[in-house]
Amino acid sequence: MDPKEVLQKYWSYPDFRSPQKEIIESILAGKDTLALLPTGAGKSLCYQVPALCIQGVCVVISPLIALMQDQVQRLKSLDIQAAAIHSGMHWKEIEAVLSRARYGDLKLLYLSPERLEAKDFIEFLNSIPISLIAVDEAHCISQWGHDFRPAYLKIAKLREFSKAPILALTATATRKTSEEIITHLNLKNQIVYETSFRRENLSLLIYEEEQKMDALMHFVKPINESIIVYSRNRRQTIELSRHLRQMGISASGYHAGLSAVERNQIQKDWIDNKIQVVVATNAFGMGIDKPDVRLVLHLDLPQGLEEYFQEAGRAGRDQKKSYAVLLYHEQDVSRLQQQWIDQFPDEVFIREVYRCLALQFEVPEGAIASESFDFDLVDFSKRFKFKPLICLNALKILEQNELISLTESIQTPSRVHIIADMETLNSYRKSDPKMDQLIQALLRNYEGIFSVAVQIQEQSLSSICQLDREQIIQFLKYLDAEQVLVYKASSSLPQILFVNTRIRSTELKINKKLYQQQKDRMHERIQCMLDFIRTKLCRQAFISKYFGQEPGSDCGLCDNCLTKSLGNPDKNLKIKWKQLILEALKAKSTMNYREILHLFPMNKKSWVEIIILEMLLEQVVIRQHETFRLFANGKSAE
Repeated sequence: MDPKEVLQKYWSYPDFRSPQKEIIESILAGKDTLALLPTGAGKSLCYQVPALCIQGVCVVISPLIALMQDQVQRLKSLDIQAAAIHSGMHWKEIEAVLSRARYGDLKLLYLSPERLEAKDFIEFLNSIPISLIAVDEAHCISQWGHDFRPAYLKIAKLREFSKAPILALTATATRKTSEEIITHLNLKNQIVYETSFRRENLSLLIYEEEQKMDALMHFVKPINESIIVYSRNRRQTIELSRHLRQMGISASGYHAGLSAVERNQIQKDWIDNKIQVVVATNAFGMGIDKPDVRLVLHLDLPQGLEEYFQEAGRAGRDQKKSYAVLLYHEQDVSRLQQQWIDQFPDEVFIREVYRCLALQFEVPEGAIASESFDFDLVDFSKRFKFKPLICLNALKILEQNELISLTESIQTPSRVHIIADMETLNSYRKSDPKMDQLIQALLRNYEGIFSVAVQIQEQSLSSICQLDREQIIQFLKYLDAEQVLVYKASSSLPQILFVNTRIRSTELKINKKLYQQQKDRMHERIQCMLDFIRTKLCRQAFISKYFGQEPGSDCGLCDNCLTKSLGNPDKNLKIKWKQLILEALKAKSTMNYREILHLFPMNKKSWVEIIILEMLLEQVVIRQHETFRLFANGKSAE
């Protein structure tokens, strides 16, 4: 089928965006392709469309389980055969997916990169007709990058038996990272497609601001469309969303500590425009393609321009005028520099975290853990008296040294495995009529329950047995405690897995070269972020240069460009604004200088300063007023 026909049949789009068409044509011609596309450019269609045009299975490597599940769900809703394999699945479920792929019942198979570390899994992939290998978030292959995942280095193994073209996709890659992607994926005679990092409709505004709540309201109030506010910690997302609601603005707080059900509901309500503002940690936004986000506001400094650009780029995907605002003060600079120190704990601490993990999950030395474990970072840190952030960084280093695998939060279903014999089971059936109903329901509805742990639905059992869902759960927990069965309730926690054999913690060694390389790189990234907020150059030009593109002309939309082109206020505007200031002071005599600034557009700060100086010289404002006396002294000192 022709790519355009596929696009119109399944997605109902009239045509491709540039350079989607060119990328798809390159793949259909059998060429390895590297696509550097910004957030919201429609990267997924670049492999989903050709997957439906070619015979065989498109294998998609993705580092985020939540994104894989979301993509599969969307494709299924379009009647496209797709499935995902990840660490939250039982081996029986995995076998069912593999069987579908082998017998031609799948067009797209999503995998986490860690799957490629298993020799038997690679052998399986050798047995299916692979049409295309799509590598999403390809920058994770770069050891120089901030999101390095060692399992990405195994992708090139597929080249040993598959002649299928490789499509590598990323939104944030510097020149050095692009070179690593090409080298480590073993791309041959590759074609590189790269769109401009400039966003002509996006106004990047950065302000040094101590009173962030006042500034937040200043930007949020005039906007009636969707908004994302990024905050550094979970507690603040809840407090800020509550504050916004008190001010009459519909808002919800979003962070990884919420259950999957809660997160999905908040996301759905926001997409459906039932709430206007999501106040979130950086856990929010991946894979969400909402075109009418009019403002993305950062209350804290991101660690690097890659994160900032990706998050800010979620505004204005409909090409309408939109805003990305970043507020900071000097304490944020100090905090960012401290994060660099915390991000690289010493080897002694890393060994201790590894030892405590083994203790927590009862994995003895020399053992090979065959399943992943639910992992709650906060509880683990409390138990062993670690600082959660430093502990998380130690876990990332352990993962990059291929000692553990740590996934993001995923929804895993409830499972039951009956381990008692029929005689024991019958004795429990006789003990209680309700217990008898439950055990009969399990035996009749879940085939293979004596052999393996099978997925169950408590609500379904509740309907069959005519018992409350809570009663079903209590019975299952009781039978688990009695060692009649093994009951594992559904979970939305991250999963952790010991890779290979669990070693003695004193024998643990980290790759010092990689460790130092990444530490130096992180320091460089933080410094670039600080240079970005302090520069007087065009923000868009700065970002383009950082990603290895020509800076080009000034955008005319960022705070620096607007300041340059601002000029001076005219006579009528001065009279009007002076009157506003006098009325504000009359209404609130203790009003400070920053509160005065918030009466006017943030990009007109220089005009406000000119007007206040004139009022001081004209003695319209009493010099003894503390705020304006300090302001005047500060200006004369300059």
